[in-house]
Amino acid sequence: MSEQSHLLSPILLIIILLLAALMQVTTDLYTPSLPAIASSLNASVGTIQLTLSIYMLGFSLSHLFYGPISDRIGRKKPLLFGVGISSVGSVICYLAPSATLLILGRFVQAIGIGCCNSVGRSLARDLLSDRLLAKVGSYVGMVSVVILALSPTLGGYIQEYLGWRANFSILFVFALLVWALTLFYLPETNQHLNPKATQIRVMQSNYLILLKNKVFLGYTLCACFSGAGLVAYLTIAPFLLQETLGFSPIEFGWLAFVVAGGIFISGFINSKAVMTLGIARMVGNGAWLMLFGGILMLMFAIFKLLNPWVIMIPVGIFSIGAGFTFINAFAGAFNPFPAIAGTVSALYGFLQDLSAGLSSFIIAMFNVSNQLILSLMLIIVAVLSLFAWQFVADSKESKL
Repeated sequence: MSEQSHLLSPILLIIILLLAALMQVTTDLYTPSLPAIASSLNASVGTIQLTLSIYMLGFSLSHLFYGPISDRIGRKKPLLFGVGISSVGSVICYLAPSATLLILGRFVQAIGIGCCNSVGRSLARDLLSDRLLAKVGSYVGMVSVVILALSPTLGGYIQEYLGWRANFSILFVFALLVWALTLFYLPETNQHLNPKATQIRVMQSNYLILLKNKVFLGYTLCACFSGAGLVAYLTIAPFLLQETLGFSPIEFGWLAFVVAGGIFISGFINSKAVMTLGIARMVGNGAWLMLFGGILMLMFAIFKLLNPWVIMIPVGIFSIGAGFTFINAFAGAFNPFPAIAGTVSALYGFLQDLSAGLSSFIIAMFNVSNQLILSLMLIIVAVLSLFAWQFVADSKESKL
Protein backbone atom coordinates (compact mmCIF):
# COMPACT_ATOMS: atom_id res chain seq x y z
CA MET A 1 0.00 0.00 0.00
CA SER A 2 1.32 3.50 -0.78
CA GLU A 3 2.46 6.14 1.73
CA GLN A 4 -1.03 7.64 1.57
CA SER A 5 -2.41 4.79 3.65
CA HIS A 6 -0.13 5.67 6.58
CA LEU A 7 -1.79 9.08 6.85
CA LEU A 8 -4.90 7.32 8.12
CA SER A 9 -3.78 6.68 11.71
CA PRO A 10 -5.73 4.30 13.97
CA ILE A 11 -7.30 7.13 15.98
CA LEU A 12 -8.44 8.88 12.79
CA LEU A 13 -9.90 5.65 11.47
CA ILE A 14 -11.77 5.09 14.75
CA ILE A 15 -13.23 8.61 14.70
CA ILE A 16 -14.29 8.27 11.05
CA LEU A 17 -15.96 4.95 11.86
CA LEU A 18 -17.73 6.40 14.92
CA LEU A 19 -19.00 9.35 12.88
CA ALA A 20 -20.33 6.91 10.28
CA ALA A 21 -21.86 4.78 13.05
CA LEU A 22 -23.58 7.76 14.68
CA MET A 23 -25.00 8.83 11.33
CA GLN A 24 -26.23 5.30 10.61
CA VAL A 25 -27.87 4.63 13.97
CA THR A 26 -29.51 8.05 13.97
CA THR A 27 -31.12 7.15 10.65
CA ASP A 28 -32.03 3.51 11.28
CA LEU A 29 -32.23 2.72 15.00
CA TYR A 30 -35.89 3.66 15.34
CA THR A 31 -37.19 1.97 12.16
CA PRO A 32 -38.50 -1.18 13.92
CA SER A 33 -40.53 1.18 16.12
CA LEU A 34 -42.40 2.89 13.27
CA PRO A 35 -45.64 0.87 13.62
CA ALA A 36 -45.55 1.31 17.42
CA ILE A 37 -44.97 5.05 17.06
CA ALA A 38 -47.96 5.34 14.72
CA SER A 39 -50.11 3.58 17.30
CA SER A 40 -48.71 5.52 20.28
CA LEU A 41 -49.16 8.94 18.69
CA ASN A 42 -52.45 8.07 16.93
CA ALA A 43 -50.93 8.90 13.54
CA SER A 44 -51.35 7.37 10.09
CA VAL A 45 -48.73 5.22 8.40
CA GLY A 46 -47.99 8.00 5.91
CA THR A 47 -47.48 10.58 8.67
CA ILE A 48 -44.99 8.39 10.52
CA GLN A 49 -43.20 7.59 7.27
CA LEU A 50 -42.66 11.34 7.00
CA THR A 51 -40.35 11.15 10.02
CA LEU A 52 -37.90 9.42 7.67
CA SER A 53 -38.50 11.52 4.55
CA ILE A 54 -38.30 14.87 6.43
CA TYR A 55 -35.20 13.57 8.16
CA MET A 56 -33.62 12.87 4.77
CA LEU A 57 -34.62 16.34 3.57
CA GLY A 58 -32.89 18.00 6.54
CA PHE A 59 -29.94 15.68 6.08
CA SER A 60 -29.56 16.74 2.45
CA LEU A 61 -29.86 20.46 3.18
CA SER A 62 -27.23 20.28 5.92
CA HIS A 63 -24.52 19.34 3.41
CA LEU A 64 -24.82 22.71 1.69
CA PHE A 65 -23.73 24.32 4.98
CA TYR A 66 -21.14 21.88 6.27
CA GLY A 67 -19.23 21.37 3.03
CA PRO A 68 -18.22 24.97 2.29
CA ILE A 69 -17.71 25.86 5.95
CA SER A 70 -15.37 22.89 6.38
CA ASP A 71 -13.37 24.08 3.37
CA ARG A 72 -13.06 27.48 5.03
CA ILE A 73 -12.40 26.76 8.71
CA GLY A 74 -11.49 23.06 8.71
CA ARG A 75 -13.23 19.82 9.54
CA LYS A 76 -13.19 19.75 13.35
CA LYS A 77 -15.34 22.74 14.32
CA PRO A 78 -18.25 21.87 11.97
CA LEU A 79 -18.22 18.32 13.35
CA LEU A 80 -18.46 19.55 16.93
CA PHE A 81 -21.29 21.92 16.02
CA GLY A 82 -23.26 19.34 14.05
CA VAL A 83 -22.98 16.47 16.52
CA GLY A 84 -24.08 18.88 19.27
CA ILE A 85 -27.16 19.91 17.28
CA SER A 86 -28.06 16.27 16.65
CA SER A 87 -28.12 15.61 20.40
CA VAL A 88 -30.64 18.45 20.82
CA GLY A 89 -32.81 16.84 18.16
CA SER A 90 -32.69 13.54 20.05
CA VAL A 91 -34.05 15.28 23.16
CA ILE A 92 -36.92 16.79 21.15
CA CYS A 93 -37.79 13.35 19.73
CA TYR A 94 -37.66 11.75 23.18
CA LEU A 95 -40.08 14.30 24.62
CA ALA A 96 -42.37 14.58 21.55
CA PRO A 97 -46.07 14.30 22.51
CA SER A 98 -47.26 14.29 18.88
CA ALA A 99 -46.21 13.19 15.42
CA THR A 100 -45.68 16.83 14.42
CA LEU A 101 -43.09 17.42 17.13
CA LEU A 102 -41.47 14.07 16.39
CA ILE A 103 -41.07 15.12 12.75
CA LEU A 104 -39.58 18.43 13.94
CA GLY A 105 -37.15 16.61 16.21
CA ARG A 106 -36.09 14.33 13.38
CA PHE A 107 -35.48 17.38 11.19
CA VAL A 108 -33.24 18.93 13.87
CA GLN A 109 -31.40 15.63 14.26
CA ALA A 110 -30.81 15.53 10.52
CA ILE A 111 -29.54 19.12 10.30
CA GLY A 112 -26.96 18.22 12.92
CA ILE A 113 -25.98 14.71 11.91
CA GLY A 114 -25.38 15.70 8.29
CA CYS A 115 -21.93 16.84 9.40
CA CYS A 116 -20.90 13.20 9.89
CA ASN A 117 -21.59 12.47 6.24
CA SER A 118 -20.26 15.49 4.37
CA VAL A 119 -17.36 16.36 6.67
CA GLY A 120 -16.58 12.68 7.28
CA ARG A 121 -16.19 12.10 3.54
CA SER A 122 -13.91 15.14 3.36
CA LEU A 123 -11.74 13.68 6.12
CA ALA A 124 -11.17 10.60 4.00
CA ARG A 125 -10.48 12.64 0.87
CA ASP A 126 -8.00 14.80 2.81
CA LEU A 127 -5.93 11.68 3.44
CA LEU A 128 -6.45 9.43 0.39
CA SER A 129 -7.11 9.60 -3.34
CA ASP A 130 -7.67 7.64 -6.56
CA ARG A 131 -8.17 3.87 -6.39
CA LEU A 132 -6.67 3.76 -2.91
CA LEU A 133 -9.60 5.88 -1.73
CA ALA A 134 -11.96 3.29 -3.21
CA LYS A 135 -9.93 0.38 -1.79
CA VAL A 136 -9.72 1.78 1.74
CA GLY A 137 -13.35 2.85 1.39
CA SER A 138 -14.17 -0.82 0.85
CA TYR A 139 -12.59 -1.78 4.17
CA VAL A 140 -14.19 1.12 6.02
CA GLY A 141 -17.51 0.22 4.41
CA MET A 142 -17.21 -3.39 5.51
CA VAL A 143 -16.81 -2.28 9.13
CA SER A 144 -19.51 0.37 8.84
CA VAL A 145 -21.97 -2.15 7.44
CA VAL A 146 -21.88 -4.02 10.74
CA ILE A 147 -23.42 -0.88 12.24
CA LEU A 148 -25.99 -0.87 9.45
CA ALA A 149 -27.04 -4.36 10.52
CA LEU A 150 -26.92 -3.75 14.25
CA SER A 151 -28.92 -0.50 14.22
CA PRO A 152 -32.37 -1.96 13.38
CA THR A 153 -31.52 -5.16 15.25
CA LEU A 154 -30.77 -3.22 18.42
CA GLY A 155 -33.77 -1.01 17.69
CA GLY A 156 -36.00 -4.08 17.61
CA TYR A 157 -34.90 -5.12 21.10
CA ILE A 158 -35.25 -1.54 22.37
CA GLN A 159 -38.81 -1.39 21.06
CA GLU A 160 -39.67 -4.78 22.52
CA TYR A 161 -38.32 -4.14 26.03
CA LEU A 162 -38.01 -0.36 26.52
CA GLY A 163 -40.39 1.30 24.05
CA TRP A 164 -39.78 3.65 21.18
CA ARG A 165 -38.68 6.71 23.18
CA ALA A 166 -35.64 4.84 24.48
CA ASN A 167 -34.18 4.94 20.96
CA PHE A 168 -33.70 8.67 21.25
CA SER A 169 -32.21 8.63 24.74
CA ILE A 170 -29.58 6.16 23.50
CA LEU A 171 -28.86 8.38 20.48
CA PHE A 172 -28.37 11.35 22.83
CA VAL A 173 -25.75 9.49 24.89
CA PHE A 174 -23.96 8.18 21.78
CA ALA A 175 -23.81 11.69 20.28
CA LEU A 176 -22.23 13.06 23.46
CA LEU A 177 -19.58 10.32 23.36
CA VAL A 178 -18.69 11.04 19.73
CA TRP A 179 -18.64 14.78 20.45
CA ALA A 180 -16.12 14.29 23.27
CA LEU A 181 -13.84 12.04 21.23
CA THR A 182 -13.89 14.52 18.36
CA LEU A 183 -13.06 17.39 20.71
CA PHE A 184 -10.07 15.70 22.33
CA TYR A 185 -8.61 13.42 19.66
CA LEU A 186 -9.42 14.70 16.16
CA PRO A 187 -6.65 16.79 14.57
CA GLU A 188 -7.37 19.18 11.73
CA THR A 189 -6.91 17.37 8.39
CA ASN A 190 -7.79 20.13 5.94
CA GLN A 191 -4.53 21.42 4.45
CA HIS A 192 -6.28 23.55 1.82
CA LEU A 193 -8.17 26.10 3.94
CA ASN A 194 -10.00 28.49 1.65
CA PRO A 195 -11.15 31.75 3.32
CA LYS A 196 -13.37 32.46 0.30
CA ALA A 197 -15.14 29.09 0.36
CA THR A 198 -18.31 30.46 2.00
CA GLN A 199 -18.64 33.51 -0.22
CA ILE A 200 -21.81 33.23 -2.28
CA ARG A 201 -19.97 33.98 -5.50
CA VAL A 202 -17.31 31.36 -4.80
CA MET A 203 -19.86 28.75 -3.69
CA GLN A 204 -21.94 29.38 -6.79
CA SER A 205 -18.85 29.10 -8.99
CA ASN A 206 -17.72 25.86 -7.32
CA TYR A 207 -21.17 24.27 -7.51
CA LEU A 208 -21.48 25.20 -11.19
CA ILE A 209 -18.07 23.67 -11.90
CA LEU A 210 -19.22 20.44 -10.32
CA LEU A 211 -22.65 20.36 -11.98
CA LYS A 212 -21.05 20.90 -15.38
CA ASN A 213 -18.52 18.15 -14.81
CA LYS A 214 -19.64 14.96 -16.50
CA VAL A 215 -17.69 12.67 -14.19
CA PHE A 216 -18.96 14.24 -10.97
CA LEU A 217 -22.56 14.41 -12.12
CA GLY A 218 -22.68 10.89 -13.53
CA TYR A 219 -21.15 9.19 -10.52
CA THR A 220 -23.17 11.25 -8.08
CA LEU A 221 -26.46 10.38 -9.78
CA CYS A 222 -25.51 6.69 -9.63
CA ALA A 223 -25.12 7.02 -5.86
CA CYS A 224 -28.34 9.05 -5.64
CA PHE A 225 -30.50 6.39 -7.24
CA SER A 226 -28.88 3.57 -5.26
CA GLY A 227 -29.60 5.36 -2.01
CA ALA A 228 -33.17 6.10 -3.07
CA GLY A 229 -33.77 2.37 -3.52
CA LEU A 230 -32.49 1.45 -0.06
CA VAL A 231 -34.51 4.22 1.57
CA ALA A 232 -37.62 3.01 -0.28
CA TYR A 233 -37.06 -0.35 1.41
CA LEU A 234 -36.57 1.29 4.83
CA THR A 235 -39.80 3.27 4.37
CA ILE A 236 -42.00 0.37 3.29
CA ALA A 237 -40.46 -2.65 5.04
CA PRO A 238 -41.38 -1.92 8.70
CA PHE A 239 -45.08 -1.91 7.83
CA LEU A 240 -44.95 -4.61 5.12
CA LEU A 241 -43.05 -7.08 7.28
CA GLN A 242 -44.57 -6.30 10.67
CA GLU A 243 -48.19 -5.49 9.87
CA THR A 244 -48.69 -7.61 6.73
CA LEU A 245 -46.40 -10.58 7.42
CA GLY A 246 -46.68 -10.49 11.22
CA PHE A 247 -43.03 -10.03 12.17
CA SER A 248 -42.20 -8.75 15.65
CA PRO A 249 -39.93 -5.67 16.01
CA ILE A 250 -37.06 -7.98 17.03
CA GLU A 251 -37.56 -10.26 14.02
CA PHE A 252 -37.75 -7.27 11.70
CA GLY A 253 -34.57 -5.82 13.21
CA TRP A 254 -32.62 -9.00 12.44
CA LEU A 255 -33.57 -8.70 8.76
CA ALA A 256 -31.23 -5.72 8.57
CA PHE A 257 -28.43 -8.28 8.29
CA VAL A 258 -29.69 -9.10 4.79
CA VAL A 259 -29.08 -5.54 3.59
CA ALA A 260 -25.87 -5.26 5.59
CA GLY A 261 -24.67 -8.64 4.37
CA GLY A 262 -25.20 -7.60 0.77
CA ILE A 263 -23.19 -4.42 1.23
CA PHE A 264 -20.50 -6.30 3.16
CA ILE A 265 -20.14 -8.81 0.32
CA SER A 266 -19.85 -6.01 -2.21
CA GLY A 267 -17.20 -4.29 -0.09
CA PHE A 268 -15.13 -7.45 0.18
CA ILE A 269 -15.32 -8.18 -3.56
CA ASN A 270 -14.71 -4.55 -4.44
CA SER A 271 -11.54 -4.32 -2.36
CA LYS A 272 -10.04 -6.93 -4.69
CA ALA A 273 -11.74 -6.20 -8.00
CA VAL A 274 -11.57 -2.40 -8.20
CA MET A 275 -7.78 -2.38 -8.52
CA THR A 276 -8.10 -4.53 -11.67
CA LEU A 277 -11.44 -3.56 -13.21
CA GLY A 278 -11.52 0.11 -12.27
CA ILE A 279 -14.16 2.32 -10.74
CA ALA A 280 -16.39 2.86 -13.78
CA ARG A 281 -16.86 -0.84 -14.49
CA MET A 282 -17.62 -1.66 -10.84
CA VAL A 283 -20.31 1.05 -10.75
CA GLY A 284 -21.90 -0.44 -13.86
CA ASN A 285 -21.84 -3.94 -12.37
CA GLY A 286 -23.61 -2.59 -9.31
CA ALA A 287 -26.37 -0.95 -11.34
CA TRP A 288 -27.09 -4.17 -13.26
CA LEU A 289 -27.32 -6.15 -10.01
CA MET A 290 -29.77 -3.61 -8.58
CA LEU A 291 -31.96 -4.00 -11.67
CA PHE A 292 -31.89 -7.79 -11.36
CA GLY A 293 -33.00 -7.59 -7.73
CA GLY A 294 -35.90 -5.27 -8.55
CA ILE A 295 -37.10 -7.40 -11.49
CA LEU A 296 -36.93 -10.56 -9.36
CA MET A 297 -39.15 -8.99 -6.70
CA LEU A 298 -41.59 -7.79 -9.37
CA MET A 299 -41.88 -11.31 -10.76
CA PHE A 300 -42.74 -12.63 -7.31
CA ALA A 301 -45.37 -9.89 -6.96
CA ILE A 302 -46.91 -10.68 -10.36
CA PHE A 303 -47.28 -14.34 -9.35
CA LYS A 304 -48.76 -13.20 -6.00
CA LEU A 305 -46.02 -14.78 -3.92
CA LEU A 306 -45.65 -12.98 -0.60
CA ASN A 307 -43.40 -14.24 2.18
CA PRO A 308 -40.11 -13.08 3.77
CA TRP A 309 -37.99 -14.92 1.16
CA VAL A 310 -39.51 -13.20 -1.87
CA ILE A 311 -38.89 -9.83 -0.22
CA MET A 312 -35.45 -10.30 1.30
CA ILE A 313 -33.68 -12.29 -1.44
CA PRO A 314 -34.28 -9.54 -4.05
CA VAL A 315 -33.42 -6.88 -1.45
CA GLY A 316 -30.16 -8.71 -0.70
CA ILE A 317 -29.24 -8.76 -4.39
CA PHE A 318 -30.15 -5.09 -4.73
CA SER A 319 -27.98 -4.32 -1.69
CA ILE A 320 -24.92 -6.00 -3.22
CA GLY A 321 -25.36 -3.85 -6.32
CA ALA A 322 -25.92 -0.71 -4.25
CA GLY A 323 -22.73 -1.45 -2.32
CA PHE A 324 -20.67 -1.60 -5.52
CA THR A 325 -22.25 1.65 -6.66
CA PHE A 326 -21.83 3.57 -3.38
CA ILE A 327 -18.20 2.69 -2.78
CA ASN A 328 -16.97 3.43 -6.29
CA ALA A 329 -19.19 6.37 -7.18
CA PHE A 330 -17.88 8.15 -4.08
CA ALA A 331 -14.25 7.72 -5.16
CA GLY A 332 -15.00 8.57 -8.80
CA ALA A 333 -16.90 11.75 -7.99
CA PHE A 334 -14.39 13.08 -5.45
CA ASN A 335 -11.08 12.26 -7.07
CA PRO A 336 -10.79 15.19 -9.53
CA PHE A 337 -11.36 17.89 -6.88
CA PRO A 338 -8.91 17.67 -3.93
CA ALA A 339 -8.84 21.46 -3.34
CA ILE A 340 -12.61 21.74 -2.82
CA ALA A 341 -13.30 18.39 -1.18
CA GLY A 342 -15.72 19.94 1.32
CA THR A 343 -17.78 21.55 -1.41
CA VAL A 344 -17.73 18.33 -3.44
CA SER A 345 -18.92 16.46 -0.36
CA ALA A 346 -21.65 19.05 0.22
CA LEU A 347 -23.15 18.79 -3.25
CA TYR A 348 -22.64 15.02 -3.44
CA GLY A 349 -24.35 14.51 -0.10
CA PHE A 350 -27.11 17.01 -0.82
CA LEU A 351 -28.09 15.36 -4.10
CA GLN A 352 -27.82 11.82 -2.72
CA ASP A 353 -29.88 12.45 0.40
CA LEU A 354 -32.37 14.69 -1.38
CA SER A 355 -33.13 11.89 -3.82
CA ALA A 356 -33.50 9.45 -0.90
CA GLY A 357 -35.82 11.88 0.85
CA LEU A 358 -37.93 12.33 -2.27
CA SER A 359 -38.19 8.55 -2.62
CA SER A 360 -39.45 8.24 0.95
CA PHE A 361 -41.72 11.28 0.58
CA ILE A 362 -43.44 9.85 -2.52
CA ILE A 363 -44.12 6.62 -0.67
CA ALA A 364 -45.44 8.50 2.38
CA MET A 365 -47.75 10.67 0.27
CA PHE A 366 -49.35 7.63 -1.32
CA ASN A 367 -49.53 5.94 2.10
CA VAL A 368 -48.45 2.60 0.62
CA SER A 369 -46.49 -0.29 2.08
CA ASN A 370 -46.80 -3.21 -0.31
CA GLN A 371 -44.53 -5.52 -2.28
CA LEU A 372 -45.50 -4.29 -5.75
CA ILE A 373 -44.69 -0.64 -5.03
CA LEU A 374 -41.36 -1.60 -3.48
CA SER A 375 -40.38 -3.70 -6.51
CA LEU A 376 -41.30 -0.91 -8.91
CA MET A 377 -39.29 1.62 -6.91
CA LEU A 378 -36.22 -0.66 -7.01
CA ILE A 379 -36.54 -1.12 -10.77
CA ILE A 380 -37.00 2.58 -11.47
CA VAL A 381 -33.94 3.66 -9.46
CA ALA A 382 -31.82 0.88 -10.99
CA VAL A 383 -32.73 1.94 -14.53
CA LEU A 384 -31.97 5.56 -13.70
CA SER A 385 -28.64 4.51 -12.21
CA LEU A 386 -27.78 2.66 -15.42
CA PHE A 387 -28.53 5.78 -17.47
CA ALA A 388 -26.30 7.85 -15.17
CA TRP A 389 -23.52 5.25 -15.42
CA GLN A 390 -23.72 5.25 -19.22
CA PHE A 391 -23.47 9.03 -19.10
CA VAL A 392 -20.12 8.87 -17.31
CA ALA A 393 -18.65 5.54 -18.48
CA ASP A 394 -17.26 6.80 -21.78
CA SER A 395 -15.61 9.84 -20.22
CA LYS A 396 -11.83 9.93 -20.36
CA GLU A 397 -11.59 11.18 -16.75
CA SER A 398 -13.61 8.22 -15.48
CA LYS A 399 -10.97 5.65 -16.40
CA LEU A 400 -9.76 5.08 -12.85
